[in-house]
Amino acid sequence: MGETHAGNLSLVGGALALDFTNTAAGRDTATQIERLREATDVVDFAAHAGGIGADTARRIHAAMTDEVAETVLRDARKLREAIYGTAVAVARRRGPSQDDLEIVKGFAQKAMATATLAPVGDGSYRLDFSAAPAEEALLGPIAWSAMELLTALDPARLKQCMGEGCGWLFLDLSKNNSRRWCDMATCGNRTKAQRHRTRH
Repeated sequence: MGETHAGNLSLVGGALALDFTNTAAGRDTATQIERLREATDVVDFAAHAGGIGADTARRIHAAMTDEVAETVLRDARKLREAIYGTAVAVARRRGPSQDDLEIVKGFAQKAMATATLAPVGDGSYRLDFSAAPAEEALLGPIAWSAMELLTALDPARLKQCMGEGCGWLFLDLSKNNSRRWCDMATCGNRTKAQRHRTRH
């Protein structure tokens, strides 16, 4: 977890929805970091993380009115916290809040009405939100990433970083399911250094 902006955030979550939750860190601490400060941050994150393409990002930036920006930022944070709450509950082997689940499902349903089915190239299809209104184009892929996680996830693979003041979420895809930190180079090394100082 570093001091980065939404448009160059470290993508360590293993899924778009989890990387989206990581646009905030250190929740409920004195060092809380919020990277979605403006609607443009949502656009920059979505383009950086692969949720939207460059053409869609330019279209949304150009058409972003104050009213749309306010709605996008508010709803992006609402969806993010619902995904976060749900994922943390799963990671801690608890039942997610029904309210959080309904929020995620609601965003997915709303966005699906604006999507088209686009061929992938191997004979399969994917939901394409690129021509949708700004909010659905941005949040549709994230909401559907969350839905896919919830319906196909091995719960034992969803984890929360143990780094102090972090709290990022990630899929542990290691062979022996032993990953403990979002990024060994940051939180892992920092935690080990702190333990070393404590011992000595």
